[in-house]
Amino acid sequence: MSYLIYVILDIDPEAWNKMMQLGRKLADERGAEADFYYTGSPRDAYTGADYVIITIFTSGLDAMGHDLKIPEDYGIYQTVGDTVGPGGWARGLRNMPVFAQMARDIDKYSDNAIALNYMNPMSVLTKDFCKVSGLRTVGLCHGIFEVYRLLMDISNLKSEDEIKVCFGGINHFFRVVDMRIKGEDGYRLLSEKMNGRPFAELVTEVYVDGVGYHSDKWVTSELLEFYGYLPYVADRHISEFLPFYLTRDIQKLEKYKLKRTPVEDRRRYKQLGMDKLNALLAGKEKLPDKRSREIAADIIDSFVNKKEIIDAVNLPNTGQVSNLPRGSIAETLGIVNSTGFNPVRVGDLPEQILNLVMPHVINQDMIVEAGLEGDLDKALWALYNDPLCSHLTLPEVKEMGIRLLKANKQYLPQFTGL
Repeated sequence: MSYLIYVILDIDPEAWNKMMQLGRKLADERGAEADFYYTGSPRDAYTGADYVIITIFTSGLDAMGHDLKIPEDYGIYQTVGDTVGPGGWARGLRNMPVFAQMARDIDKYSDNAIALNYMNPMSVLTKDFCKVSGLRTVGLCHGIFEVYRLLMDISNLKSEDEIKVCFGGINHFFRVVDMRIKGEDGYRLLSEKMNGRPFAELVTEVYVDGVGYHSDKWVTSELLEFYGYLPYVADRHISEFLPFYLTRDIQKLEKYKLKRTPVEDRRRYKQLGMDKLNALLAGKEKLPDKRSREIAADIIDSFVNKKEIIDAVNLPNTGQVSNLPRGSIAETLGIVNSTGFNPVRVGDLPEQILNLVMPHVINQDMIVEAGLEGDLDKALWALYNDPLCSHLTLPEVKEMGIRLLKANKQYLPQFTGL
């Protein structure tokens, strides 16, 4: 691409200052023609913007601490807490006012900018954006990349190009409904590799996810065995969508080798990241010579240079997953080119998978309605129906929900009377 202008909109002076330094350093080393600016004004940031990449975190780690700690009093031990369950519910509601205002501002000041959302809960916040604005919006997550990586490891492959998958569902909870490995039936090859053993035993190296926690894939293995389809292979995420693993008995986490992400660890990882960044800026460490697998740059390249890519996207369901509600946010492959985002058709999810996914789709849509309307009843209805709350009485779920909302009160102007 030719000359680029990057404008950073942030409320944290340390963060935007260091990002500007890093951007300039990378541009200089790569010989890229680019300028970097900071502003605290949404109007200045969005005026003339062609693309907006969203990576905000409303309220920081203090609020996330409430998301995880309060549910523990009710026998819910979330491993991540950013997508579903009480933690994902609270996180979604407190981020929605900020996202909604951002959508309105981009709609108002930009000339039809394209919004790329990286924030969780992905489905809720992407739909929030779509409901409030007419912007072309996509949610981006690296989940399917992890599936590719694991299949490559199991099959001793060197390139993703040797694997073709058809997958569908919602963010962090999709299923691979069909796969081809080097042109052959992937499920047949996988069954032959397993030879009666659990899927987890095929994982030939310690697997590390994006925040540094390994998983032995026993949840993935069990879901493949009992439901017949390979899920997203991040056990810490998929376990939160189901009532089997994270409630009542904390010892179940050890049985399935599930590692939680306490806020204390997140603070430590944040500091390690900052130390790494400072070393890069000081020239004590070399800048990375390999790009990440994230696709925001590829998407922009596709629009600017009229190219085409196929990759994972979260988009409003227009029929790509035919037995999920229209308008809900579905995660599938998508074709990205100068015409926009075009989801690849999956067809129907298998019935046994649909039964697992549908409650979350309904809940996520209800959370969006509740957050936009300030409807406390709708917000609580979604929480009552969450599988992680299924062992509780309704009064207990309501009590927990009100506690979470009160802990986030300063970020919830849409709910009066808390």
